[in-house]
Amino acid sequence: MNLKLRVLSAGVLFFTGQLVMAQQDSVKTTTIDEVVVVGFGQKKTVQEVTGSISTMTAKSIEDVPVASVDKMLQGRVAGVQTGAASGQPGGFSNVRVRGISSINGVTTPIYIIDGVRVANGDLTTNNTTANILANMNPDDIENVTVLKDAVSTAVYGADAGAGVIVITTKSGKKGKPRFNLSFNTGFNQQAVESHRGFTAGEYKEYLKDGLNNLLGQNYTVDQYAAGAFNNSTVLSIFRSQADTNWADIVRKDGYQQNADFSMSGGSDKFTYYASANMFDQNSIVMNSFFKRLSYTTKLGYQATEKLKITSDFQISHGKTRTLGEGGGFANPMLAQYFNRPTDPARNPDGSWYYSPTNSRLSNNMFNPGYLLENNYNQAGSLRAFANLGAEYEIIDNLTYKLVFAPEYISVEEDTYWNPIHGDGYAYGGYQRTSVNRYFNFNIQNILDYSKKFGMHNVGASLIQEAYKSDRKFLRATGITVGSPELTTLSNFVVPYGYEGNVDISSRYGYAVTAHYDYDKLVLVDGSYRRDVLSQFLPSKKAGDFWSVGLGVDLARLNAIREIEQISLMKFRASYGKLGNQVSANPYATYSFLANYDDTAAATYNRVFNPNLSWETVNPLNIGLDLGFFRNRLTLSAEYFNKETKDLIYNLPLSRAQGLASYVDNIGTLVNKGYEFTLKADIFRGDRNQLNWSLGANVSTLENEITELYGGTVNTSTTTLRVGEGVRTFYLRKWAGVDSANGDPLWFINGVDGETTNNYNLAQQAVQGSFISDLYGGANTNLSYKGFDLDLQFTFGFGGKIYDDWASYTYSDGQYTLSYPGYGDIMGDYWTPTNTTANNPKPIINGNKRSNSASTRFLYDADFIRLSNARFGYTFDKGLLTGSGLNSFQVYVMANNAWTHRFDDRLKFDPETNVSGYTNLALPVLKSFLFGVNMSF
Repeated sequence: MNLKLRVLSAGVLFFTGQLVMAQQDSVKTTTIDEVVVVGFGQKKTVQEVTGSISTMTAKSIEDVPVASVDKMLQGRVAGVQTGAASGQPGGFSNVRVRGISSINGVTTPIYIIDGVRVANGDLTTNNTTANILANMNPDDIENVTVLKDAVSTAVYGADAGAGVIVITTKSGKKGKPRFNLSFNTGFNQQAVESHRGFTAGEYKEYLKDGLNNLLGQNYTVDQYAAGAFNNSTVLSIFRSQADTNWADIVRKDGYQQNADFSMSGGSDKFTYYASANMFDQNSIVMNSFFKRLSYTTKLGYQATEKLKITSDFQISHGKTRTLGEGGGFANPMLAQYFNRPTDPARNPDGSWYYSPTNSRLSNNMFNPGYLLENNYNQAGSLRAFANLGAEYEIIDNLTYKLVFAPEYISVEEDTYWNPIHGDGYAYGGYQRTSVNRYFNFNIQNILDYSKKFGMHNVGASLIQEAYKSDRKFLRATGITVGSPELTTLSNFVVPYGYEGNVDISSRYGYAVTAHYDYDKLVLVDGSYRRDVLSQFLPSKKAGDFWSVGLGVDLARLNAIREIEQISLMKFRASYGKLGNQVSANPYATYSFLANYDDTAAATYNRVFNPNLSWETVNPLNIGLDLGFFRNRLTLSAEYFNKETKDLIYNLPLSRAQGLASYVDNIGTLVNKGYEFTLKADIFRGDRNQLNWSLGANVSTLENEITELYGGTVNTSTTTLRVGEGVRTFYLRKWAGVDSANGDPLWFINGVDGETTNNYNLAQQAVQGSFISDLYGGANTNLSYKGFDLDLQFTFGFGGKIYDDWASYTYSDGQYTLSYPGYGDIMGDYWTPTNTTANNPKPIINGNKRSNSASTRFLYDADFIRLSNARFGYTFDKGLLTGSGLNSFQVYVMANNAWTHRFDDRLKFDPETNVSGYTNLALPVLKSFLFGVNMSF
């Protein structure tokens, strides 16, 4: 391409052919170093960093219509994969930083808010799915920094192996009071097209072919309805006049809205920030929602020249209604494939239909419409968090900081099944109530020293940290209620069980960090931390973790500094030792939960393993950062190799030993790959000029087990073996359909070549991984005369998704009479006149195990998604004169608006591949919103 483009404004780029140059006019510019937040709230300029750090600013996630920050990371940060197997409002995303660093251990990063560790993930227990991070208001976030390598994370020691996500919240700044008000509202739809159910006519047609193939007959639908096959179930289906679309029965219009108000300001002595937020998100399936109310106040007070006091209080309440997943008959997503379309949804009088004899549908399934109106599974979460700090300058360049940060979380859950229909019918009504109370606290004592000696800059920190989590859990269940209108536990007259326990875990550690640089030309970082974990044996409680990092910025050499176009040329390298979060316990214990003649009876609970030790991670990182034209164009390239040793795994035991498994260290795995990040400000000007920026990140990942002490571990669908990843599918390979007779075929050796229609003769083989090995994102921003367009794309290639329910939904007749399955099969199953179909001949009771686990139900998860699109207009300040407003903006936004799946067979959200399996969960949503932002 021969492109010539010239833009005459200060500091913009010239493109002439393949040369890129920067021209400056006489406008004076001031360079402000970009600052990033690293461990324990400490700050560094980008020029001082030797580790691997990626940052999302508040602008990049502004107004994104999701409930929690973990859902914002996909495609915006190199090396980070996220995905949600469910579209549950307020649910959590699986987040992976540079791969999967454990088999049984924790694989999600820890979350740090303003230097303090906080709870994350799903804290519920009553089959409710929630996310405690969703209780935090995303509009309070200033930026999100992902720490990925040893020198960035080792200061967090024992828990840093899966990465660290550092969230910095907004603070008050010196100046007059400033008020901000934002609001958006819109509607939700299903993000991607899923499998459809059968219509009544299609079901009868498919069932007719399955019966004919079983009986060796050629009856028509009318003949079966007339009694050609004298079976009561068959007759009732073929004679039914109903045609129910069960998906329509459970669907509704999804909507959501968000309102946020904040104020900030301050003086030389005192700064303040306060916000209030309301968020309401509803799924497209009835009785599923998440609501949040939150309030934050953050204060800073310069008490004396040496003493600064800060406080941050956050309180929020979330309410979640969730729906069952998987094979539960109450799962509304199951109903569209398992309920017969020949059953009516309602009676002639408009009431919900079910059999008066057994309160079931004709195949013993439930009517989801009735259940969604009369049952519920909900959780209410209260989170109160405080971050109290005092910072005292002992002498010049030496500062002491004290942090005390308690976190109180209460999760109250209620499950109610009415006594009329559904799961509660057999119990005469069912109610289960539970309370989960968490009290976590974090104490830090930090001594910071920094000094500049000419060209030499030195810094050091001494850190003491203690963290404790205290959980108390209580649950009670009652059955048999006098009226379906009575839903609280005290109205259920028969006790049906109770549970209660206390879980306490703690750790404390000491750390030292050091930094040296010579004029930011040569940089050296190091850290050491010793952690002590409560649950290990005394000889194994302590772990030592460390890191070292080195950087050289050649752009600061005089010879290169004279090249005006080059502003950054930094080489970085780091290595160290981290720990992985573990929940395993090495102690032999008894459980006294059994009742033997009203005496507590003991059973074995754990097997003693005195050799159980930490999982440790050794990450190597090598990076190159390039900046051109005063960093108007930047490029980062990194190689990482993250080795996890002493993997913890549950090894199987024989039944004679009384337990199914015991915990041991069993091997080593490696995650390695490359990351590339590009940012470019192509045009930069004021409001009335054209502004255009581009960004992109691409990551590769290779996940491999390198040692496995006990040898290969195979299941019916997965394998753990040397040379493969920890999330590897191990399946028979589908070879298609025999065009001559409609039989299923598999490759005998699991790869290629000779085929067989005998499932038992086909061998299992490695068939790919859950994990995408190429993933990333791209974004662009265009603005002109107040109009602004933002687009964010994400993509992933190389991962696989397995349909865990396909043995029922693509059963080829085995379960069709009871559970119809996917209606997509119509027109694509073998018949004498359709011999090239992709699905075998249906035979009632099954066709040679055609629906057993194989790659027939394994799909490529390759995708490209427009994850967020935003178009807005900001009014000119001149038009706001006299209105009292400083700014006013209106916008429209779409989230997950477009998704391209490269595998035409895939009918699930492609980001499910982070989990690997589908579970008939709520569909992932796409949202369309209108919003307003104003400040005054």
